[in-house]
Formats: sequence, structure tokens, C-alpha cells
Amino acid sequence: MDRGEAAAAPAPRRVVMVVPNRIDGDSRVQKAAASIAAAGFETHLVGVSVTGEAERYEQDGARFHKIPLPKMDPPASLRRFVGALRYPLAYRDAERARRRARHVKAARYELEALAIAPKGRGGLRLPLLVHRAGRKAERVWIGRRVAQTKARDRFAKRDDGRLERLEGRWWGLLLGDRAWRRLDVNMLRFELAFRPEIVALEPDLLHAHDAYSVGVCVRAAAHLRRRGKDVKVVYDAHEFVPGHEGLGARKLDAQSRWERQYLPGADAVVTVSRPLAKLLKERHGLDREPAVVLNAPLGDPPARPDPGDVRSDFGLDAGTPLAVYSGWASPERQLEVMLEAARLVPGLHMAFLVSRHDTNPYVKRLRELAEDLGIADRLHFRGYVAYEDLPRFLSTADMGIHPMPTGSVNHEIALPNKFFEYCHARLPLVVTEVKTLSAEVRRLGNGEVFTSGDARSLADAIGRILADPDRYRRAYRDPELLAEYSWEHQALEYVRIYKELIGG
Repeated sequence: MDRGEAAAAPAPRRVVMVVPNRIDGDSRVQKAAASIAAAGFETHLVGVSVTGEAERYEQDGARFHKIPLPKMDPPASLRRFVGALRYPLAYRDAERARRRARHVKAARYELEALAIAPKGRGGLRLPLLVHRAGRKAERVWIGRRVAQTKARDRFAKRDDGRLERLEGRWWGLLLGDRAWRRLDVNMLRFELAFRPEIVALEPDLLHAHDAYSVGVCVRAAAHLRRRGKDVKVVYDAHEFVPGHEGLGARKLDAQSRWERQYLPGADAVVTVSRPLAKLLKERHGLDREPAVVLNAPLGDPPARPDPGDVRSDFGLDAGTPLAVYSGWASPERQLEVMLEAARLVPGLHMAFLVSRHDTNPYVKRLRELAEDLGIADRLHFRGYVAYEDLPRFLSTADMGIHPMPTGSVNHEIALPNKFFEYCHARLPLVVTEVKTLSAEVRRLGNGEVFTSGDARSLADAIGRILADPDRYRRAYRDPELLAEYSWEHQALEYVRIYKELIGG
């Protein structure tokens, strides 16, 4: 190729991935960006900075743009209105209440000083009893106001869904799916942070990761089209929004409406499992099921320094039974059942690779429970391992456990990261009877299923694996299984969709 031909070569198509988080702990997003960059697209990620400053850097062939979220007052809520009526003596805010409480404390010190102060000259001196009566009345009055402030704030934080559902129905009748703007301000915060960056980058395609991003991207694409720039939008649904637990009724209603309003504006929809694809098609009346890109690990990770392994990391020899859990640690994960099961399996050690293992209050409670159960010496914690290294790091364990509770829609339809990571580590799995995950483990024969929350059932499943581990590892002898469950294979679907929409 001569210089003239090289000069005429078209510039690579520009993709901007929009992520409503810090990106750092989101392995799906990081792997997607690296794969799309490797496929020849100019790849950018726009996410959240928590430093208070914009951050820009390159990593794995992609350019990262992290923007701090602006602060905004939340929309007025029915709960706060009811709280104001219910607790009329409450101070405007908690800080004002704390200041008044300090005033009461200071007045008590002053009263003590008056009792021992020598008589001085000049000035009006009231009898000490009068001072005491006045201070007591002030203390009672301020105490009531402080107590009401605390009660009002507790009431405001409560989200049992009753007032929130009433409020959502009211705004839904008035505004339809546009009611999200009356329920959650975070959509606008993300848009204020990300829109200028998106517009400046002039993308050919916007890839919206998760529900918060879909409206941001669809609205930004409409803005760019009005300016003459044709932009396509891909929505990557990481979970079933109406089944999201832990958001609270108000935010859940807002996110569900936001997604329902803007998902039709996407040119293509991708998701993380076949059952979720079916749900999305039914809920949003899509012409076809979304494409599926599983949350698989890298099958052929790049050469990296040896990360070590979980067994040697905790000083355990090859003969020590070792189960691992890798992922988020929170009360919703119900990890206590693993400790209770460990007590029932003599000599079993358990290793947890979790975020903030040294500061997480939930991890502290797990340590305390281990002390109470008498297994503290068999419980081990450490932080996350880079996603590129995780399967190799876990591979010296005897099994991987995922005690995902049953009942939640998102749990029932999920094939979570842990499943694929444990598979690539060639570990036998122990999982609960959540529908999709347990069906896959039974189909492959690479693990055991136990009853959610039942320590005895979990201990029995662990015992069966320890008795014949080779039986469960046999599934991994099929090279096609791990090839299909590799990110390299899964990412081909992204590339296909991109080329279909924008060429390149």
C-alpha cells in the first residue's frame, strides 16, 4: 500500500460505552471495551469519577473518561411531606438538631459554673433555681425537637413501598412513564455529567451499559442527530430492572419507567442470559429476542505476572479441604450459611475474595460469627483479584460455592460471573436451586445443588464433592465447553452487532 492509499483509508468507527459506575470493578464493561478496541473500533468509555475531578487515561486499547456526578436536590416526595406533618417539631435538618443538642450540653456546664461561682459585682443575678428551671424547660423543648428530627429522618429513610407505590401510581396517572423525573434525580445527574463528553466525542455508536445509561444514550443520540450526526444505540441490559432488589420502591419504579420509555429508542438490545432475553422481549414488546453475551471470563488471558493461587496465599497445603467464594459480600448474599456449613464439615477451610474485606461491616459480622462458631482459624478473607487472573488464582481450591438466595427474579434467571469463573478454574460448583444456574450445573454434571439457606444441605453437598472431586471435573475435559464459555467467543456477538449497525 502506497502513501496515497494509506491516506485514503477510512478512520475507524468510534464507539462510546456509557457506564453508570466507576468502571474499575465492572469486568463485563472492561472486557467489552478491550474486545471492541481489538476488533478495530476506536473505543471510549464514559463513567463516574469519585475523586471530584475528571480523569482520562488509556487502558487495553480503550480511552477512559471518568466524570464526577453533579449534586442535585432530590425531587419532593410524598414520604417527606408526610414526615413533616407527622413530626412538626423536627428541625430543618439533622445538623441543626446536633447544634441545638450541643447548646443544651453547653448550658448544663454553664449551670454547674453558676452554682460554684463567687458573687461578683454588677449585673442582674437571678436565683439559681430560676436558672435551673429555665435550663430544664429549654432542655425538654430542644430534646423533643431533636427526638422528632431523628424520628422524621428514620421515617424518611424507610422505604416499605406503601407511600412510594401510592406516589408512583399518582405520578404515573399524570405523566405515564415520564413519571421517573418525579421519583429519582439520578438520571439527570448522569445526563448532566455524561452528555457534554458524549457530544464532544461525536460517536458513531453509543453502547449503554445498564438501565441508567439507556436514556442518557438515547437522548444524546437524538441531540446529535439533530446536529446532523447519525448515531446508533446499543442497550446492554445487565439485569431485569423490575426484579432489582435493594433499590427501594421509589427508585425501582423510576428506573423501570425510565427503561420502558427509552429502550424502544435503542437500535439493538443485548443482555446476559437467554431467560432474561425472553423477559425483555415480553415486557417491552420487542420484535425479536435480544442477543445474549454471557459474562464469561477470558479463555486466553494475556501474559501477566504470576498472580499466585488461593491455596498458597493463605498458607494451606494440598491436603487441606478448601472452598472459595469470589464476589460481593453483603447481607443480601446470605454468606452466613457457608460458615454454618463449614462448622459441620471437619477440617474444611473457606476463602472469601471480596471487596473492602478489611472495612466492610458485613465482613466484620462474618468474622464475629466465625468466632462464635469456633471456626475462625478456618475462615480466610482477601480482596479481589484482577478478572484476567481470577480463574488461575482460584484453580487450586477444591470447589467454588455460590449461595445465591432463591426467590428474586434476577437470581432465578441469572448465569452469574462466578459460574463461568469457577468453570474456567475447573472447580466443582456448589449452588442453590435457583432455576437457571442449578439447571446448568445439573446439565453439565460439574457440581451439586443445595437448598438455599440450609447449612446441612450445603454441608452434605460439600461432602459429596470432597468424596469424588474427579467426577465433577470431568465436564471440563470437553474443550468446546470452555471455548463457548469464554469471553473471546461471547464478544463476537458484540462485533457482529456493531458491524451490522455501523460497519467497520
